[in-house]
Amino acid sequence: MSSVLDRASRNFLWRHPWQLVLALLGIALGVAVVVAIELAMESALASFDQTRKAFSGAATHRIVAGDGGLDEKLYTRMRVEQGIQQLSPIVSGYVRRSDDSFRLIGIDPFVERSFQSAWQKQYSDVGFLARLIAEPGTALVSEQTAARLHLKVDDEISIETGNGERRLKIIALLSPTHAVSEQALSGMIITDIATAQEVLGLYGRLSSIDALIDEDVSETLARIRRILPANALLLSAGDQSQAMREMTRAFSINLKSLGLLSLLVGLFLIYNTMTFLVVQRRRLIGSLRAMGVTRRQVFQLIINEAFWLAIAGTAIGIALGVMLAQGLLHLISGTINAVYFRLDAASLMITPVQLGKGILLGLGATLLAVLPPALEATRLPPMTVLIRSQLESGVRRLIKVAGVAGGLFIAIGLALALWSGKSISLGLIGIFLLLFGFALLTPFFTLMVMKLIERIFGRISGILGRLPARMVSAEISRTGIAIAALMMAVAATIGMDLMIGSFRHTVQEWLQGALRADLYVALPAEKTPASASEDHRLKAKLAAHADVQMLSSLLAVSLIANDELTKVSVYELNPQARRGFVFKQSAGTVWDQFEREQTVIVTEPYAYHHDVKVGQIIMLRTEKGQQPFQVIAVEADYSDQGHLVMSRRNYERYWPDLGYSGIGVYAKPDVDLKRLEDQLGQWLKAPRSIQSNRAIYEASMGLFEQTFTITETLRWLSAIIAFVGVFSALMALQFERTRQLGVLRAIGVTPAQLTALIIGETGLMGLVAGLFAVPVGYVVAYVLIFVIYLRSFGWTMAFHFNAAVVYQGLALAFAAALLAGVLPALKMARTRPAEALRNE
Repeated sequence: MSSVLDRASRNFLWRHPWQLVLALLGIALGVAVVVAIELAMESALASFDQTRKAFSGAATHRIVAGDGGLDEKLYTRMRVEQGIQQLSPIVSGYVRRSDDSFRLIGIDPFVERSFQSAWQKQYSDVGFLARLIAEPGTALVSEQTAARLHLKVDDEISIETGNGERRLKIIALLSPTHAVSEQALSGMIITDIATAQEVLGLYGRLSSIDALIDEDVSETLARIRRILPANALLLSAGDQSQAMREMTRAFSINLKSLGLLSLLVGLFLIYNTMTFLVVQRRRLIGSLRAMGVTRRQVFQLIINEAFWLAIAGTAIGIALGVMLAQGLLHLISGTINAVYFRLDAASLMITPVQLGKGILLGLGATLLAVLPPALEATRLPPMTVLIRSQLESGVRRLIKVAGVAGGLFIAIGLALALWSGKSISLGLIGIFLLLFGFALLTPFFTLMVMKLIERIFGRISGILGRLPARMVSAEISRTGIAIAALMMAVAATIGMDLMIGSFRHTVQEWLQGALRADLYVALPAEKTPASASEDHRLKAKLAAHADVQMLSSLLAVSLIANDELTKVSVYELNPQARRGFVFKQSAGTVWDQFEREQTVIVTEPYAYHHDVKVGQIIMLRTEKGQQPFQVIAVEADYSDQGHLVMSRRNYERYWPDLGYSGIGVYAKPDVDLKRLEDQLGQWLKAPRSIQSNRAIYEASMGLFEQTFTITETLRWLSAIIAFVGVFSALMALQFERTRQLGVLRAIGVTPAQLTALIIGETGLMGLVAGLFAVPVGYVVAYVLIFVIYLRSFGWTMAFHFNAAVVYQGLALAFAAALLAGVLPALKMARTRPAEALRNE
């Protein structure tokens, strides 16, 4: 009997190819988005680890320092005086060649051999290593880099640095052994220590020191920590990777939640499609039950169908996900580069674990979605299955239960979102429960709206005016699910639009207030004590210009605060520059304390993530030991994940002068700013540059838009999945209502009228989805702004209403439903009455 049932199942699916394609598409799209995000995000983070391993090799620890680097005498002291042999000095910085950016890395070739770096494994020739040290200005690049730049051995490569243009001679090409090291080495130029110091201007300084130390040798680690200077930290390789992952955890969770939203919308689509596959065979199932087929056999038949569809759909979804991940990787890497940390290279890495997650999600979601229709098919007696009205009556009773359950889910979702502490995951679960709860309420809301529309249009246009609303209500078991899927996608779109709009408005106001200077001079990022004198000479020259009224300055450094390497902005502020600060919390006369006392200002993200309040003490490590700095204010800031703000006077009391990272130029009244910008620009040598506050504002807003490109992409993917859901519902209805529409054609309804009826029905579905999506979208926006983004980034922003977002959401839902109904409407209108009325 099972073979007969299996054959009947296969025959039915082959006879309904549209149903089969839509079922596979629903599964595939949901799986594809989730797999793509998982692959892209993990590949970006794994690329950071692989890049580190490419030149650190088997190093277990790294000594890192704040800006200014480490004194190279520390390396000698540790190796000679302390007898710690497994150490490798590193000098690194970024250089440019045309539009390409490279990481220049200086190493000690002979010491490096024991660390088994990606490049080191290829060479055992001591003569070659000696040449790298003995010949000044020599370098190594990968074969791929040489091919891309049309270079060969003994050619010279010209690069731009903070000290001007330099030329390096290529003495050998690296041949990576696999794709990961190839990608990592493609963004590197490798030299010896002395060459790197000269090129980068880091004379007598090291960027870091790698160490190969057994974790069990705690005595060695203790000795290293004892002799480290105040600006240095000893980190394990695992600590560095974990720190990067923690830094991007909120971003990763948000992206994955958007992927799961797509899967949730796809889940409704899968449920809808599988329900159609069951309902379309209700007569067959009823006949089989009457012939003696058991409930268990019917249940197995439907589950088997779903299982094989899930396997095929998941396989397609994984293939689509891998292709989609290639594009998303570029967007995610760009966002990580802009907001978090520098990624030198990123290549797609596919692991069995990530694919396994996609397979489990695809199979699990499909089998979960098919359970309700499978149980429904086995629960009813044979004769009841043959009666269509019994199905809709049962569904209408179920809608009331779903409405109660929806209210419960909404209450639980709000409770989780608002009262779950700082947990990002629980906040996102709260949003999912809210969306799911509102989705369960959608059929009930649809029936109420259809009753109202039926009364209004019935009085205006008679029976044909009533039919579209009646058709939606009569098929609520299918149309309700399609409307719910579309509603969720549109609500998420409205919520994200309102959140992004509110964030954009907040950032615009913040930037306009913060950019007080007329012009800003940008100085090289690599700061050393040696470069400070040149920065001071430039500042004095700027101050002496006849058209310059006053200056402000910024030095961006990294210091050790509470035993963590922390970004610190060191300011020299004039009265006008101070007006650019917006304080969320403050105590007393902030600026007097800022200049005269040992104090700091913390940015809002830092205060949120570190639980810092005004009046608390932050311990900063200095050459004179740990020094207490009191927090006197919390400043609004949207530039990063949090930092400290310190006066120049306090900084110079404990740390070396590293010059400036930027200088703000305030022009005298009625000065031609363009002329002044051109004059000052002639004084600056590359890579120093000067920009107006308007140019910086536009560049900052461009960066803002870049960070949300990935969000926009995923949001539209969810909308596409919902569109497919509505389309599948209408196509399936076309097959099921052939006889009904044939009757309408037989009693005189013209093809044009039939087309209008069907498009009217789809338009109503879109209208209901859009109307319900508006309040739901506002709830989603509220939770995103005041819960999710606060917990993720520590930023607070005001809610800004935008009526255009509401209109766009309504238009999106309406247009999506109308477009999804065009093909079914045309197909139904061409159906001949005789064919439609013929029994199958």
